[in-house]
Amino acid sequence: MLAIGTKVRIRFTGETATVTSWLNDGMVQLRLDDDPDFLIPAFEEDLDKLDSLSGSKPSFVPAGKAPPPPPPPPDRRRLKLGKPSARPDGLQLCFEPMPGRDESVSRYKMWLLNDTPHEFLFEIDVFSTERDIFFLEEMLDAASMLELGDFLADDLNAAPEVIFSIQRITTAGPDDRQEKDLKIKAKTFFNALYQVPMLSQPVHRFVLMSSFDNQDKSAAGPSLQELAKQQARKIPTNTRGNSMPFKAFNIEEMASFVPEIDLHIEALVGPGASRLDKGEILRIQLLHLRKFLDRAERLGASHIFVIHGVGEGKLKDAVATMLREDSSVRKFKNEFHHKYGYGATEVIFY
Repeated sequence: MLAIGTKVRIRFTGETATVTSWLNDGMVQLRLDDDPDFLIPAFEEDLDKLDSLSGSKPSFVPAGKAPPPPPPPPDRRRLKLGKPSARPDGLQLCFEPMPGRDESVSRYKMWLLNDTPHEFLFEIDVFSTERDIFFLEEMLDAASMLELGDFLADDLNAAPEVIFSIQRITTAGPDDRQEKDLKIKAKTFFNALYQVPMLSQPVHRFVLMSSFDNQDKSAAGPSLQELAKQQARKIPTNTRGNSMPFKAFNIEEMASFVPEIDLHIEALVGPGASRLDKGEILRIQLLHLRKFLDRAERLGASHIFVIHGVGEGKLKDAVATMLREDSSVRKFKNEFHHKYGYGATEVIFY
């Protein structure tokens, strides 16, 4: 049983939290670090202790002294290719072998290679049936390589999968989002060898994106920082009564924002959802919806879709109640949609 006060990470969402009490059937109650007003239940088997993740034991701290802050994570390496390729392959996911002392390879360094003349905002989620490997939202420079993280050789035995999405940066702003779902099979992995000049040995490579929409929009445009400044000048402050001035949104975060949330419990917490009762499920669903609404409002989104399904209608009614109490929501409607049918509510903000 985890001790009360233990710091943990929720395996399926990556959120960190503190154990506040014990519940029945191997469950504990958690207070989320990024939203301390909410308490949620979780199974102990779906949690990782933060001190065990770091591999170190907590050090002794004299009374009256604060513990030293943890060291910042090392910066991700960025390598410049010099100039774009005359015949670019596009955006490529590369696995660089990292041999140990006995020359055996138990892990790979993952890189995102861009040999095009374009800049991109991207989002990548790498996971397997056994664990969440990593999730990253970043900007990728033209003709460059970006270090992503580590991939274990054992992950190849657990059906690894990559969900990748991009938006190309142009003078008119970010292009429409493009997405790729890549399932990695061991046989394909070992056959996909490719020589990258910037690295010292052949890598295992997968081409994620080789063509991009609206390529004639811009051959070369302003940097992301310049785009952010232009966007900030365009956005007026919010003049709605009894409200805080509206700050210009972060264009990088807004460009990667997907204006929909799927509240099906399997999409929120993973396979452990089957062990939750209906009351706990509804509480978790509404917690995620509240956080998503706050993010959409902060970024200045004009509208979003909340996917709740049809079912018995209890979740749809609970969503409607929350939306009626949100002063930032101008209106919402549950009408037939070509993508969602009647299983989603469209929310329109002021």
